[in-house]
Amino acid sequence: MGTGKLYVTNSGVGEVSVLDTTKGEITGTVDVGLHPHGVAPSPDGRTVYVADTGPDTGAGGSRTLTVMDTGADKATVTWQTGLARRSFAVSPDGRMVYVSCGDGLKVLDAETGRTRRRLPELAEANGVAVHTDGRRVYMVSPWSDTLVVLDAGSLRVVARSRVGRTPWQVALSPDGSRAWVSCATDDTVTAVDTASAKADGTVKVGHVPTGITATSNTVWVCTNAGATVDAIDTTSLRVLVGTRLGLVLGPPRRGGRLTRRRTPAWAQTRIAGPAGGRPALDGPGYGHLSMPTTSHSCQATAAGP
Repeated sequence: MGTGKLYVTNSGVGEVSVLDTTKGEITGTVDVGLHPHGVAPSPDGRTVYVADTGPDTGAGGSRTLTVMDTGADKATVTWQTGLARRSFAVSPDGRMVYVSCGDGLKVLDAETGRTRRRLPELAEANGVAVHTDGRRVYMVSPWSDTLVVLDAGSLRVVARSRVGRTPWQVALSPDGSRAWVSCATDDTVTAVDTASAKADGTVKVGHVPTGITATSNTVWVCTNAGATVDAIDTTSLRVLVGTRLGLVLGPPRRGGRLTRRRTPAWAQTRIAGPAGGRPALDGPGYGHLSMPTTSHSCQATAAGP
């Protein structure tokens, strides 16, 4: 599955977990902004950008972006950007950062954080990725169940690919031959051939897949409600292993209060209540208590030069 680090945003606790991809273990955490979601590395692996989305993806969202040093695994600076940032992608030359926000796509200077271009018409998009040749930008639209391909120069739409239901994030293989899309409602990952812009495979994963990243032979995907990071073999299109992290809802306890304890592998949250009772959730299996503290997004990058 390769070596390096996997950075996973845990939005309810305002942290980024650092996962050793060789050991499959969490080796540390980094405090970032409010309700972090998207995360992306610079091409040289020295920097990771984190979207501090805030408690709302709309008008109540945050406007900050946290920049992390992967050598020390610590936050170094905070930038002010668009509303409720969700996902990032860095250009292959490391000069531009593409940010999908609640108020549109923003293109930032990677050194200063200043906004170079704004596209409010792309406000509905979510995940974003840049092709290895730097010529194309890929974004997913959860409202139309499509992968949208943009020309990086003009930022005009040049192709659309139908994927699974509620696509959340997109990641490109290192050679740029495939785009991998996490589809939250289907509990699947869709593989898209970038030459033809057509889907050519589907993988069943854990419950509510969101964040996703691809290395040379492995695709890593966070399952929001499953609280795992699943590893997919890119040849067989099978899940190899899942690492537990994020929120786990256990049996209710007495006292009616929300309690939380942390283990080396994941954060556990238990709901205290009458013996034999059930936690109150917003939906089947997850809700306002579990969604904010599970893992929304992940990105793999080698630490250091």
